[in-house]
Amino acid sequence: MSLPDSSEQPIRSQQVRAVESTRRLLDAAIELIAEKGFERTTAIEIGERAGYSRSMVRFRYGSKEALLESLLRNEYEPLLLAAAPEGLDGLGRALNALSRICTAAQTQPALLRAFFTVCFETVGPIEQLRPWLTDWLSRFEAEVRSGLREGIEDGSVGAHVDPELEGQRSVAVGLGVGFRWTLEPSRDFVGEWTNYIDRAAAEWQRS
Repeated sequence: MSLPDSSEQPIRSQQVRAVESTRRLLDAAIELIAEKGFERTTAIEIGERAGYSRSMVRFRYGSKEALLESLLRNEYEPLLLAAAPEGLDGLGRALNALSRICTAAQTQPALLRAFFTVCFETVGPIEQLRPWLTDWLSRFEAEVRSGLREGIEDGSVGAHVDPELEGQRSVAVGLGVGFRWTLEPSRDFVGEWTNYIDRAAAEWQRS
């Protein structure tokens, strides 16, 4: 029986450390953005919050903006734009899009609060991210809209429903509730968003 090559162990250890440091840097960035916003968060603070040197962010990502892009791509998109489960009718698909936001608030509140903070900062200090946000909102709105259109066809959604209007309303309500939550962290985001989902479900089904 051949023994494992001892030279592989340092390589694996290095890979494990790289994964761990990446996770800690992202978690630190999420916490700080949720607490004080992206613009006021420095790369030095992120490195120190993660337990590393002041230059760790620049060493790993090059800049805090590059770290944020990694955060958006690897954390937010999988969480907030995940594919709907198989077997849902049109109404279920539309409501699933809304429910993902609620699940994120319950399981990863700092991540969602940081997301809303970044959204609102795109109109000012980080306007370079405006195209990404516009695309994300358009995709979310399109998911609600297409679910409702499918629901009208399969009978799970009333014919009175305007998918275009309801898709726009879902985005507007979500941003509004999220904005109040970032201003007043003690507000019950989950409760308010759940109330909206319940009202929407009742209205969308009403004949």
